[in-house]
Amino acid sequence: MRKTAILFLILFISYNSVSEAKTTTETIPQNQPPSIMELAFLRYLGVTTILEIMEKHGDSQLFTFSRIEKITRDIQNDSYDVSLRVIGFEGPLNPPYKLIRMTIRIPGEKYSKYSVISYNHRYVSGKEFDELTKFTAD
Repeated sequence: MRKTAILFLILFISYNSVSEAKTTTETIPQNQPPSIMELAFLRYLGVTTILEIMEKHGDSQLFTFSRIEKITRDIQNDSYDVSLRVIGFEGPLNPPYKLIRMTIRIPGEKYSKYSVISYNHRYVSGKEFDELTKFTAD
């Protein structure tokens, strides 16, 4: 009986000490022009940061048509994961065009540098380029 009570107590304590990670995700509509808030955040993030990330992942080229796709807030770890896309190009805004998607983790007050959570790229056709750039501010 005593072993059962101790086991129950251990299970009860361990069950209550497990905390659930609280996250909130906001998806940004891509079928309308960017909001002022989205434009301000992209400006704050800066061309330099995005170019630095692209270069570290083998895309030594320029980009345009930036859009934030979603932002996830991790309340427990005080961080934000920002997923964005840009269109990379070579030469004077000529094809081939690359759709580049990246997710950047922006930490809370404890840390000052971002980290790249995911990065991928692929070439896009002229038709897809037109669709992706339909609702951008560039």
